[in-house]
Amino acid sequence: MSGDREFLELGEPTEASLDRLLAAADQDWRDMGAVRAVFRSWPGNIFWIITAVVMVASLALAATRPDAQGRLVTLAVAGTFGFFLALLIGVGVAERHRVCEHGLVVGMRTKSPFVIPWSTIDPGRVRVVRRSNLLGRLPGVSPSSPHFRHGAASGTALALNGLDTALTGWRHLPGVEVTDAVRLGSRVRRTPFVWWVLGGRHPERLAQAIEDAMVADGYPAHGLAARAVAQGCTLRYNPGSWNPFPARAGTDGVVGVHGSPQP
Repeated sequence: MSGDREFLELGEPTEASLDRLLAAADQDWRDMGAVRAVFRSWPGNIFWIITAVVMVASLALAATRPDAQGRLVTLAVAGTFGFFLALLIGVGVAERHRVCEHGLVVGMRTKSPFVIPWSTIDPGRVRVVRRSNLLGRLPGVSPSSPHFRHGAASGTALALNGLDTALTGWRHLPGVEVTDAVRLGSRVRRTPFVWWVLGGRHPERLAQAIEDAMVADGYPAHGLAARAVAQGCTLRYNPGSWNPFPARAGTDGVVGVHGSPQP
């Protein structure tokens, strides 16, 4: 299709714009249409390397222990370590990002309440994130959030800005306010949009699948995947005041694929 569908832009709050916003927020997983592709938050290479080193070292230590009791203790420790690793891997496998005809359905549940319609995603506010496990080091960001769907051991992710369906409080507050899940103390922010972080080994492939689905649905999103890679960032252990995910106010317009690069 030629990109004839329009993105949700609120501008100054009016009855018509709020009606469009509420219509988008009232959609659920069924409204997203058929699933086109599924991505999972598999752990990255560093996780697998560390796992292999620790397990091989544990088995080698057990084999060299002269007494049977010592070998059993070492194997028990290795088994406990392996159990927790399996839990971490399981969380990543269960965390799914479903690219559907009309939007994203994210989360572990098939009938997940976390849906992001294409009309609310800004193709200009997308970026590949490396070392995404350091999200909690960013200023004012909690290490866990319903918007962070990157598993427990993913090292890379795709960040995109779209409708916040993780919290519904903003639909019942004046001024389109919403309790912010990414900051401790639940401060209030005046926007229904939020950054979602979707983990996985190949975030550029997820971005391409999103671009293809949006274009097929009639949205002007040609170049979204390339822009996500071009705007890629690597998180730092000591980020200072740097935050690569600037807030998108409810009155902000859509940047789009050809808009100014994001900081």
